[in-house]
Amino acid sequence: MKTAAIYIRVSTDDQTEHSPESQLNEIKKYAARNNLVIDPNHIYTDAGISGRKASKRPEFQRMISAAKAAPSPFDVILVWKFSRFARNQEESIVYKSLLRRDCGVEVISISEDIGDNVFGSLIERNIEWFDEFYSIQLSSEVRTKMTLVAEKGLVQTSPPFGYRKKHHEPMQIIPDEAEWVRFIFSSFASGKSMLSIAKHLNDSGVRTRRGNNFDNRGIEYILHNPMYCGYVRWTPTGNTLGRRIYDSEDTIVKKGDFEPIVTKELFDRVQNLLSERKRTHKRCGKPSDMKGHWLSGLVRCSACGSSLSYSPAQNGFQCWKYAKGQCRASHYISEKKLTAAVIEAIESVTVTEDFVIENTPIVIPESELDYDKQLDRISAMLDRAKAAYVAGIDTMEEYGENKKRILCEQDKILAKKKEAEDRRVLPPVAEVQKRFNGIVSLLKSDSGKDEKAAAVSAIVDFITFSRPEDSIKIFFRL
Repeated sequence: MKTAAIYIRVSTDDQTEHSPESQLNEIKKYAARNNLVIDPNHIYTDAGISGRKASKRPEFQRMISAAKAAPSPFDVILVWKFSRFARNQEESIVYKSLLRRDCGVEVISISEDIGDNVFGSLIERNIEWFDEFYSIQLSSEVRTKMTLVAEKGLVQTSPPFGYRKKHHEPMQIIPDEAEWVRFIFSSFASGKSMLSIAKHLNDSGVRTRRGNNFDNRGIEYILHNPMYCGYVRWTPTGNTLGRRIYDSEDTIVKKGDFEPIVTKELFDRVQNLLSERKRTHKRCGKPSDMKGHWLSGLVRCSACGSSLSYSPAQNGFQCWKYAKGQCRASHYISEKKLTAAVIEAIESVTVTEDFVIENTPIVIPESELDYDKQLDRISAMLDRAKAAYVAGIDTMEEYGENKKRILCEQDKILAKKKEAEDRRVLPPVAEVQKRFNGIVSLLKSDSGKDEKAAAVSAIVDFITFSRPEDSIKIFFRL
């Protein structure tokens, strides 16, 4: 007598399908009629989860992992319909083939009798194709429904900062958060920058719904959101190229059934300011010859590790994350002071044999790959192997074998890297000192930005600037 596992899935986007309890009862009846023993330890249910991606179904993955045990604890997997197993035909074929070939496990639909003759497989593929087609059509229908809901002015998204929502009730204002929303709108209307607003919220301990600090983008989204003045906005096309769409030809804006936080007049005034700033930004873009600096990309913030961006308007460098409200420490330094400090630091270097050895990278022959990249790949493989074990996809034995194989490959790469280190050719000390002297002379001259950038990049890996210590540290690379 064969042993059966049960897989049940119910999605939230299909109201016509059987409930989990109904599917389970029907499957149990089928098993009794066909002399199949159901193992109660192998009943898997993914509730409220789409079938489009198997990787997002934890119980499905746990079932596949169990099936891979030697021997498999069950002979067949019973589903109400093949669409419960997968709505993606490609994934369905892959997993069914894996189960059949490696585990000796068949997938049976109790409501779709395809038979076991030569035409059964063809019928099964047709069923899977129609299921996938249905899934695509369902997505389109859901979008249509959501558009109709938006036309009525009803909220169908998660409530934004400042609001809460219970079930089908209208959104309710959260008083404390609403005060901060009003602060954001009034501050921007009075001329405050998004950066200063974000910094004020962060310094006051206010956090986003996800518990993160506010930044320019978050403030901008709030300022653009018509919900705060009592209107619902819905764009069926969603985002384009990863950018938020605030307005498009098919954007729907309707009066909502909830209380606004700010007045329509204040919201409109803010929108005019946003549009004006956008136009001004485009008009006043930096000339091409003013963009960048010969130190651009080399200097990092000691607080967060991000790059210090050069601003001709401020005549200095500032941490770009601080400029977006994501770094709490200002690391502004004037261009004059930074360039003088860098030149002085390079000029003060006394080139010794130890300095050359410490700062000369491994020279890898063209016939060999980058060992560091290979080691990064090995590290990623180890992480994936561990994740597969933690997720229950691989057994302890499988994880142990994979780890042993990966570590063996790692040892080979480390050995090759050491060989490369041993045979590397170090430049003469006098030659390096001469190069440093030449670069210092170039940096003190009237040479162009590109020439200076190339000269510094030839010997400098990166530079850190510490505002509290008012100092820089240069990491060389010969």
